[in-house]
Amino acid sequence: MNQPKHAERKPVNRRNKKDHTAIAVIISIVVIAVIILLFLRSCGADGGGKTDDTPDTPSGSTGIVYDSNAVEGGGDDADTDKIVESLNEKVDAGMINISMNTSPVFADGETAGNLMIVNEGINRYPQIVEITRNDTGEVIYRSGAIPVGSKIEEAKLTLDLPVGVYGCTAMFTSIDPETGASLGCAGAVIHITILE
Repeated sequence: MNQPKHAERKPVNRRNKKDHTAIAVIISIVVIAVIILLFLRSCGADGGGKTDDTPDTPSGSTGIVYDSNAVEGGGDDADTDKIVESLNEKVDAGMINISMNTSPVFADGETAGNLMIVNEGINRYPQIVEITRNDTGEVIYRSGAIPVGSKIEEAKLTLDLPVGVYGCTAMFTSIDPETGASLGCAGAVIHITILE
């Protein structure tokens, strides 16, 4: 009986993608290590980081040059508390709480829609709200000054827009009640829908 002959298999030396990736990673690590060593050497004590603008220091010193305007002492707790309180008051004065319907609907371009713009009672200043179309930059609504603690439930747009949904930005501006000067603003993205 003849036995079938099996083909003799010879090992094939092939490198797969994993081998190439490993080699690339090792080379990258070596290059990064060399760059770090060169950087550290230039920042070392051998004077590599010294420039012509660096002040000279007395020999044998640590290399630190102290500012001649510095005086001994620090702020006490009372001064720190006053500074923090003053900063908190400024932050509170500049805060704007904005509130409105982000998806107002209008029956058509000539009737009032449910804007529901509110100048919350926690705000400190009257607000003016201006709505602009994001695609054209056109102003399509501008309120008068809205007193603190007041709201505009419904209003007409200043432009007669055709049917559609419009991406807009509503910009709330706090104004000084005596001068009318702008004190800060905050905006919100809204979508206005015109049904007919």
